[in-house]
Amino acid sequence: MKKIGKIKQIEKMKNQIKTLFCNGFFHILLGGTLSKVIAFFSSIIIVRFVDKTEYAYLAYADNIYSYVYLITGLGLDSAILKYCVSDDKEKNKSYLRFSLKYGTLAQIMIVGLILIFINVFPIPFSEAKIYMYILGGYPLLYFLSILLQAFMRARLKNREYAYMGILQTGIVLGVSLTLVFVIGSFSVIIARYIAVITLLFWGIKVVRPELKNISFYKVTNREAKELLFFGCSMLLANVFSMIMPINEGFLVNNLIRDTTISANYKVANLIPQQVSFVTSAIITYYFPYFARMNDKAKIWKKSKKLGIFTFGLIAVISILGILISPVLIRFVYGNQYSDIGNLTTLLWIMNSMNAGFRMLPMNILPALGYTRFNVLMSVAACMVHMAIDYFCILYMGIHGVAVAGCTVYLITGLCYWYYLRKKVLA
Repeated sequence: MKKIGKIKQIEKMKNQIKTLFCNGFFHILLGGTLSKVIAFFSSIIIVRFVDKTEYAYLAYADNIYSYVYLITGLGLDSAILKYCVSDDKEKNKSYLRFSLKYGTLAQIMIVGLILIFINVFPIPFSEAKIYMYILGGYPLLYFLSILLQAFMRARLKNREYAYMGILQTGIVLGVSLTLVFVIGSFSVIIARYIAVITLLFWGIKVVRPELKNISFYKVTNREAKELLFFGCSMLLANVFSMIMPINEGFLVNNLIRDTTISANYKVANLIPQQVSFVTSAIITYYFPYFARMNDKAKIWKKSKKLGIFTFGLIAVISILGILISPVLIRFVYGNQYSDIGNLTTLLWIMNSMNAGFRMLPMNILPALGYTRFNVLMSVAACMVHMAIDYFCILYMGIHGVAVAGCTVYLITGLCYWYYLRKKVLA
């Protein structure tokens, strides 16, 4: 009987893996990994062959526009991911059209304000203005591409979504490498435009069958408010979540004020922080499925199973990471960073706490429509993390970063899981 039970479990596992493969989960995971590898090599090529002064101008322009990317399209791509999961094609088309219209207006207004600002007020590198002018159209094209990608995910076109990421990074690498010796840093800008325009044509081709010969209706005021509220809520939550690691670096630099320790911290965290990508791939795949679910008992059951799986997977990856990091660091960065072993281990634990315990419920909640709690938690977590980080670094040195991170990720993770359970089992 035990043997038969084991055989059934193995068959069930095989079927689950087959389903994940057919529905594009492994395409998302492997595609994202490949995209990161290509992007990594692309950055190496640019830094290696572009004049340092030109690279500084490009980096300055990118830094300014990074604020635009933080608030891209008022978060309406996230709203598409939530509200276009139904089989009502007319409604889906109307929501997409609404998001396209108002997201585009937001992008144009924000970029316009930035370009006015750099012409009215002096900037540190006046030579960077030409880069900002040329890059002025990219944020809009970027928004259009992620809007199409969100619609693909909502319609469960996961394979096509994964291919888009590989295609984009591949084109950027290929064009940059081809043109870098001819036009220097401008090759990066041209590569980005070619990549995003190619993505738009590809994305339109993919989603066109979902929209062709489908009429649309005018989105009601209530629906418009729901879309905008959801998008802005996700936007705020994501912004405050992304600020947390930025705060860490700021406090390390300004409290410790030691260039060696700052460099050690940055290098020690480069590999461990990548573990969150695994959870991001899981979330990318499952978000639309949770958005489609209505049975609260099934939602909680699925959340628990996925939570246990994610925690176990991240734990295994982190243990392996802790074991191989010393060798990998010496191989990639040289013996000058051979003294960061203990710090790397602590940062592995900190990042695994976030990726294995906190990130999943934090993203399931908005998939179910609960965004207000996420915003409040993100703001509170950011402020509390800053305060705890400050005192931990002040009294414990660089290791205080990991202690503060683990504390905040554990507490907020428990809050997210408690709130999720409360909502779906109420």
